[in-house]
Amino acid sequence: MNTLNKSYSGTEIVSPLEDAILYEYVGARPKAKSAEPIVGPWSRSRVIEVSVHDTIGELEQVWLELQEEGDATAFQSFAWIAAWQRHIGGREGIRPCVAVGWGQDGKAQFILPLGIQKSLFLRRLVWLGGSLSDYQGPLLARTFTRLVGGQFPRLWRDIRAMLPRHHVVSLGRMPDMVGAQANPFLMLDGLAPHASNAHFTRLKPEWQGYYDAKRSSGSKKRDRQKRRKMEELGAVKWVVPQTASDRLASFDALVTQKSRAFERMGVGNFLGKPGYLDFYRDLLSDPAAADLVHVSHLQVGDDIVAANWGLSFQKRYSYVLASYDETHDASRLGPGMIQLMELMSHVTQTGHDIFDFTIGDEGYKDQWCEVEVPLYDHLAAEGLLGRAALMPQLGFMRLKRFIKQTPLLWNWFTRTRAALASFPGPRGAGI
Repeated sequence: MNTLNKSYSGTEIVSPLEDAILYEYVGARPKAKSAEPIVGPWSRSRVIEVSVHDTIGELEQVWLELQEEGDATAFQSFAWIAAWQRHIGGREGIRPCVAVGWGQDGKAQFILPLGIQKSLFLRRLVWLGGSLSDYQGPLLARTFTRLVGGQFPRLWRDIRAMLPRHHVVSLGRMPDMVGAQANPFLMLDGLAPHASNAHFTRLKPEWQGYYDAKRSSGSKKRDRQKRRKMEELGAVKWVVPQTASDRLASFDALVTQKSRAFERMGVGNFLGKPGYLDFYRDLLSDPAAADLVHVSHLQVGDDIVAANWGLSFQKRYSYVLASYDETHDASRLGPGMIQLMELMSHVTQTGHDIFDFTIGDEGYKDQWCEVEVPLYDHLAAEGLLGRAALMPQLGFMRLKRFIKQTPLLWNWFTRTRAALASFPGPRGAGI
């Protein structure tokens, strides 16, 4: 049976049953209650109905139930996907085609948050959430792997046949685990390592014990010295704003600081793209996302010298956006690191088990993270047009990974990009 048996630092992984069964599929459940099943060698002892939806709102209740009871990441939560589609997906020509598998008990066994991205001649099958989602993939019921096992490629083939016509499948940033379950999409052909990996650390019940284990005596001494010097500039305070206006003010400071850093590095500022700031601000003000979105900042006196925007989901804290004020006198004293340690202490105290530094292989993560998460892209083509469109994408992705995973080349690339930033003109997004 073609299943993955990888484990993260002792995590128990759900194994498929050897007698896992094949399924019968029926058409769009809400729109056609009595659709005809697809003929095939399926066992009728158990049935999964598959429905495809071109809107997200009608799935809100079942989505919320599955994200609460099943396996997923914060980037597949309903609030995240719905806000992304509202502000970004629609602007980028992406139409949802969300596939849901229903068990005989009427509950969802899986939700695949998929969309079709249309251009002039080409249609791509993609994950909803786009490049803002550090992890992409399905939401799975806890029983999914035991029921489906190694039959997922067959299940996926039939799901694709139900989806709107598309020429290219481009599903990226997929971790090899979804919660305690092996990611079923890694059973498919056409997999390639993503250009970057992700990283996380397992927290201890008490922050001090974790901090002592991670930082050497010399590092802890420097941490104290920098903190004392920063306090000479003004009272140092880490703040979790509570009111909507204060949360937005904290985020606005982050945007200003992050935009300045992007300009210095010569990196295209994604926060300036249409709909992106609206997306983040919508989540900040949405009562339904109050427990998901977490913002904080570090103050010296009355000045915000560092800021953070993160996600709290299933006892896992995802470190999504962080910044510091390069123009402030405190910048030479590591405000970003002080903020990070304050945040990690808070996350520990609020019952989180994992601090997830998410995607990216930045060197500072090695100080904290003992777990590296490999990410994968699944690419497939349909027809001549699809194959022609896929070839340059494959070439670019391989080049991008080669550069990012070769320290000498990546160092040269980032230095060159930063040097070019001193010249006037538009900034590219880089790689």
